[in-house]
Amino acid sequence: MSVSFVGVEVELRKSRRYRLLAPASFLWERPDGLLQEGRGSIRDISDRGVFITVDLAPPVGAHLDVDVQLPSLEVGGSAVHLLGEGTVVRVERQEKFTKGFAATVAFQTGTVDEPPPVNRKLLH
Repeated sequence: MSVSFVGVEVELRKSRRYRLLAPASFLWERPDGLLQEGRGSIRDISDRGVFITVDLAPPVGAHLDVDVQLPSLEVGGSAVHLLGEGTVVRVERQEKFTKGFAATVAFQTGTVDEPPPVNRKLLH
């Protein structure tokens, strides 16, 4: 995201974003206390967050667990498994439909064969 001040464009993001197409699954607690699971596709990702395209997005402020499996960039290499916790900061809509959501997420990494070294909690 950038803002223009007196004709000078200033970048507000603190991390570089990478365009990427990969599946993502996520879990959040609804206002009624039930857990809701969702699936979507990563549109872009950084070391501080992610944008996931979905039909049904968690609300802004929702705490969520995110699970992403990135394909290997090398032939015969291992895929990378990202697991993280975060908070929804923005939901984008197009007309009446949800286009996706942005979340700040702290990711842990591992290979698909070895889950990430994180003590995953189903929401605090």
